Amino acid sequence: MKTGKLRDVTVNKNVQEAMQALLASMPDAGGGEFLFQSRKSRQALTVSYLNALVKAWCREVNLKGNFGSHTLRKTFGYIHRTVFSTDIPTLMQMFNHSSQRQTLTYLGIQPSEIKEAYLREI
Repeated sequence: MKTGKLRDVTVNKNVQEAMQALLASMPDAGGGEFLFQSRKSRQALTVSYLNALVKAWCREVNLKGNFGSHTLRKTFGYIHRTVFSTDIPTLMQMFNHSSQRQTLTYLGIQPSEIKEAYLREI
């Protein structure tokens, strides 16, 4: 929505099963309505509302810090980069970024990581 670019999203088995369970609980699903909708207006969830939900969930579990919906997106990228070794061009596509520089900035690669890379012996 922000950039006006369309993006295909692939979902894994767990997400697919959760979405199927959600659809099964929505008897009127398939009529062109939003999958994730506001309880009041039946319109799509807004970013600000989702952000408020994440903040409320964090408060409920006494998680200290300033977390929001964007934190989930950045954490997703961080885990892909550090745990799964997903390469920057792939992450760039996943985030729908227009440049690798944007993705590098977004992931917040630290100076200590760059220093460690230089210190590796080939």
